[in-house]
Amino acid sequence: MEKKKITKIKKNKWEITDKSLYEKELKPVFKNKCAIAFVLSDQYIPYFTVTLLSILDYISDEYEYDIVLLTSEIDLYDCQILLNLVKDYPNVSLRFFDPKPLVKEYMERSRYKYLYLNYFKLAIPWIFKEYKIVLNLGADVLARKDVYELLNVDFLEKEYIAGVVDLGYLGRLKMDIPLGELNLINPMGYVNADVLVFDLSNIRRDFSIDYVMNLWQKYKFRCAEQDAFNVLFDTKIKYLDSRWNVYPIRMASVEHIMQNEEKKIKEWEQNLKNPFIVHYAAFPKPWDYPLVGEGNHWWEYARQSPYYEEIIRKMCLLSIRGEINTRKNFNLRIIAEKIFPENSERREVLRSWFPKYSKQREFLKKIYYCFFTNPNPEWNKKFGKSVNNK
Repeated sequence: MEKKKITKIKKNKWEITDKSLYEKELKPVFKNKCAIAFVLSDQYIPYFTVTLLSILDYISDEYEYDIVLLTSEIDLYDCQILLNLVKDYPNVSLRFFDPKPLVKEYMERSRYKYLYLNYFKLAIPWIFKEYKIVLNLGADVLARKDVYELLNVDFLEKEYIAGVVDLGYLGRLKMDIPLGELNLINPMGYVNADVLVFDLSNIRRDFSIDYVMNLWQKYKFRCAEQDAFNVLFDTKIKYLDSRWNVYPIRMASVEHIMQNEEKKIKEWEQNLKNPFIVHYAAFPKPWDYPLVGEGNHWWEYARQSPYYEEIIRKMCLLSIRGEINTRKNFNLRIIAEKIFPENSERREVLRSWFPKYSKQREFLKKIYYCFFTNPNPEWNKKFGKSVNNK
C-alpha cells in the first residue's frame, strides 16, 4: 500500500490522501486497448458523477468500457463511492491513475506555468503507452448517445486527433482573439479539447513526449493544452460529426457562436435538436444555473448522484457570493450613470475613447475585474477575468 500523504488544503485544515486504490502501472483491461479518460480534480468529483451516470445510461452490452481518471487528489473515500457507481456493469472498468511523476520535470522547468491537469492531458499518449485509442472527455459534458462510437474512429496515417470545430473559438476570432495568434495554417479548423479522440499509435510514432512538452517553453497559450493540441496537429485533424460536441443555449458561448457564418449557425441550431454530447463549455454551468440549455437533463442525472446534496450546497454558496457581487456592481453602475448619463455628451465621448472590443476598453475591463469579479471561477478562467473569490 502506498504511503499516505498529508496534504494541506486550507489554513488550519488537513486531509489524508489515501491512494491505495490507484493503479501503479496503467495497462489495458480489455483486448480492444481503448480507454475513456477524464482529467479530474477533487473539486469536480460531484459534477463528474453526472457525466458518468449519463454515459452508463447509453452503454451497450456489446462493448467494453475502460474508464480511467487521471488525478492526483481523489481520496480513497471518494474512489470507493465512484467505484460503487459502476459495480453492476460487468463490461465497465473504472480506475484511478496519478500521472504526476511522469510530468513533474516538465512542470518544474516550464517557462510558463499552467495547471498540472493541463500537463496530464498533453501527456495522454505516454500515460496510456500500451493503448491504441483514447477518448478524452471533460467533466462538464453530458452523454446523449453511446460514446463508444468515438472509439471506432478510423484514422488516416497522418491524422493524430479527432474532434469537433469549436464555434465559440471561431466566433472569438472576430471579437477578441487575433486570427494569427497561434500561427495556424487552418485556424478555422480549431477543435475543442473536451471531446477529443487520440490515435496514440500515430502520435507516438511521430512525436516524443519531450517534443510535445517543449511547447510550454515556446508559447504562452491562452487556452493551455487546447491551443497546444491545435498547434501540434494543425491540418492533421479528423473532424467528427458536430453533434458530438454541442454547446447549449443560454450560455456565454452563444454570443461567440453567433459571430460565425450563417451556415455554421444553422448547423449548430439543428444540432441542438439531437445532440450526441452536450458540452457546457462556458458560463454558466448547469450546477450554477439550472435553466441553462439541457439543464433539465443534467439535473435528472444529478438527482441520482451520491453527491446530489453537495451539488446543491455548492450552488447555494455560489448564489450567495453572486448576490454580494451583484450589489457591488449595482452600486458602481449607479455612480457611473450619474457621472455619464445615457444620451449625454460625456457618455458619447466615453464611448468614442473606449469603443467595443478595443484594446483600451479591454484594459479598462481588466481594471474593473480587479475589484468586481463574476462569482463563477470557470467564467473568470475562460474569459481572463481576475479571480478574487476567497
